[in-house]
Amino acid sequence: MAITHLAPAAVSSVIDVREVTTLDGFDAMRTEWNQLVGRLAVPSPFQTWEWNRAWWNHFGTGRTLSILEFRQQGRVIGIAPYYRRRLGTPIGVSMLQPLGWEGNGLGNGITEQWELLFPPDCRMALLERFSDWLQDQQWSAVLLPGWREGDPLPGWMARRVAYRGKGIVFTYRRVPPDWEALVSSLNKSMRDNVRYYPRLMQRKGHPYRFQVAATPIEVSAALPLLFNFHRERAEATMKITHDDYFNHPNRRAFIRELAPVLAENSQVRIGTIWVGTEPVAIQMWLEKDDTMFLYYSGFLPDWRAHSVGLLATIGAFQDAIGRGVRQIEFLAGGGHPKERWDTQQRTHSNIWLTRRPRMTRFLFSLPIRYRQLA
Repeated sequence: MAITHLAPAAVSSVIDVREVTTLDGFDAMRTEWNQLVGRLAVPSPFQTWEWNRAWWNHFGTGRTLSILEFRQQGRVIGIAPYYRRRLGTPIGVSMLQPLGWEGNGLGNGITEQWELLFPPDCRMALLERFSDWLQDQQWSAVLLPGWREGDPLPGWMARRVAYRGKGIVFTYRRVPPDWEALVSSLNKSMRDNVRYYPRLMQRKGHPYRFQVAATPIEVSAALPLLFNFHRERAEATMKITHDDYFNHPNRRAFIRELAPVLAENSQVRIGTIWVGTEPVAIQMWLEKDDTMFLYYSGFLPDWRAHSVGLLATIGAFQDAIGRGVRQIEFLAGGGHPKERWDTQQRTHSNIWLTRRPRMTRFLFSLPIRYRQLA
């Protein structure tokens, strides 16, 4: 029997689009949303309904939900998680921006992995249908998040690209089923470091333990230490400059609400290095299926000579690999601290679509005022 394969444009014509603008509608999407996340190329807690719903609680003020639900034969096959934001007067600039995008010069903030929830097997058809929907709507600018290098755009979208952000490197690697096998696979310099610093702590009279918080109560109790150590590391003068990503009250409130929810779903853990009764370093990471996502960390600057931050990372890797994790995502940004683990890279960028691309490109070439509109 001959099989007819429809072109993406033809397939997109039988996809229904529904715009969700209310909290009740958002809440009703939970089950199908999370089922869809499991079909993505790299499923993560950042893409889950729980993450996005908590994010909206803390960053949704002054914005209007505009979540697009794509259905085919009654089944949800894609979600474009957007909100509308208007700048200026009621007739000012109207923007469609993804949930997770904090804006005001802060970009995607602490939502480090974000994208349209379009599974690979129907991604192009969904983009074609999204393009059709946009043509019938009122908007000034649309942000397409986390665009992978080489991914095509429908023709109508491609003609309205006003600005493509600088490529953001995401580092990752597959790992073997036991810790020693991972260590053996590393380059000699890193292999030596991984073995040297634990011995150094013992030799200096600082035996330590790595304690993992995994339950909702344990994770919530560990958050104040994470915030404090993250800040202390950022404020210290060191060769590598660190930012304090929690230096915003709404970010801390967001994490306090979200973390126990993720812990209930076995999607977050926080590990602490203790020397006697003193905590000296901390590492937070997320998990989804067989993948861990190395998230935020911190340590007491007085202990930097002992590389306690590395010890916390080692502890996190040992814990995760021992429970079946087979891929480590180091998230956004490259550099030696990540690349020394012999990682691979993928590059994503954010794309701005506008009704008048030429005018927008001119505005983006002007001083920072316009580039920070997002």
